[in-house]
Amino acid sequence: MSNLRYFLYDEVCVHNKKDDFWIVIHGNVFDLTPMLRDRQDSWNKNLDLLLAFGGKDLSHFFHINHEPITEISSRSGKPRVLFPPILERAQSEFCGTPCRLWSQDPRYHIGRLTARERKIRLINTLTGRTILMKVCQEDTIYDIQRKYKERYNLHAGSYLWRKFSYGGHCPGDLKFHETLDANGLLEEESDIELPPPSIWLYYTDDLTVA
Repeated sequence: MSNLRYFLYDEVCVHNKKDDFWIVIHGNVFDLTPMLRDRQDSWNKNLDLLLAFGGKDLSHFFHINHEPITEISSRSGKPRVLFPPILERAQSEFCGTPCRLWSQDPRYHIGRLTARERKIRLINTLTGRTILMKVCQEDTIYDIQRKYKERYNLHAGSYLWRKFSYGGHCPGDLKFHETLDANGLLEEESDIELPPPSIWLYYTDDLTVA
């Protein structure tokens, strides 16, 4: 499986602050926080403009290869970029790749937007609580477990994770390095609304597996 991370847009849009700043370009997610942190003592209006786009999609300012789109200036007759903040760079080589636009710098590229959002029910058999989670189509069970742990239960690793198939009569092990689809947890097509697939969590008494 690829090590590339996938994100829901809901996960990206909350990173919209000066000290936690992500943007999207043609489905690719960039974390520009290191560059902004490096420019604290050399801040300018271009960076103020960039801040207005925190957590947003900037694809309309860039070609598919992430080169900035330009236009001809009516004043000088010369080309100029549509989005001036692309001209800004980190001053320290430890916070960016020299001679690289931040839109093409692999240091800032942290993943991609998911191709499709999935819903999954996580049923805690100890507490009886059911969580309806939105996850990425590309997420493995490990990814889903990590997100569940971060959002809902720090002891997620203290549970056995199981799926039910064949109408709920046959419990099955999950392949943690595989996706929901690869584990047979598919979205069923029907004329009526059906609940999302479910994963059942069975508590063990080992709190060290957290």
